[in-house]
Amino acid sequence: MMSLENIAIVGASGNLGGLSLPVLLKSKLNLTAVIRETSSTKFPGSVKIVKSDVKLGLLIEAFIGQDAVISMLPITALGDQDVVIEAAIAAGVKRYIPSEYGSDSTTFFQGLTGLDLTTKTVTLVDGGKTRFAASTVAQIIFVEFTTTQLEVLAAVEEATGEKWKVIDANSKDIRAEGFNKMKEGNIFEGGAALIQAAVLGKKALEDHTHV
Repeated sequence: MMSLENIAIVGASGNLGGLSLPVLLKSKLNLTAVIRETSSTKFPGSVKIVKSDVKLGLLIEAFIGQDAVISMLPITALGDQDVVIEAAIAAGVKRYIPSEYGSDSTTFFQGLTGLDLTTKTVTLVDGGKTRFAASTVAQIIFVEFTTTQLEVLAAVEEATGEKWKVIDANSKDIRAEGFNKMKEGNIFEGGAALIQAAVLGKKALEDHTHV
């Protein structure tokens, strides 16, 4: 059995890293927090600190001797993941664990859930009945529960005490719009549309309970 004792955490000072680190501290692992040069975050004395910007040479040096690298980088730093992976390979790291298992459904302003809190409007994709996987931010698991847009809408209407306006949308149209935005160079909005179509569309690609 492969032994993993020395663990490097990239982005340990971020939102995801801040929640994961306390859990990892309960283990007997040797933890190294790899943070940016400009970071002023304080860590417990048992955690080794390595300040390194996302540059291949610096990361290779930081990863030497590590059994595993856990990436806690956010989706906004998606381009940095490639550099981190290449550095892990070059340093001989045994395991690389990425952070991007899914999207943050709490970012309502991006529209991924179809909810507009300002106008009390919801856009239901393919009828809003597609079940998708979800979890609360502190759950260190892959899927905590599944839900649908209609179930979320019912909860939001109960919480706000108001009926929301419903707009029907088709996942095929959303996917096509996403590809068009990607072609125009709008990676963020295009990617968000593609994710929304995949998660909320009839194919239920984000319902992992029947895999």
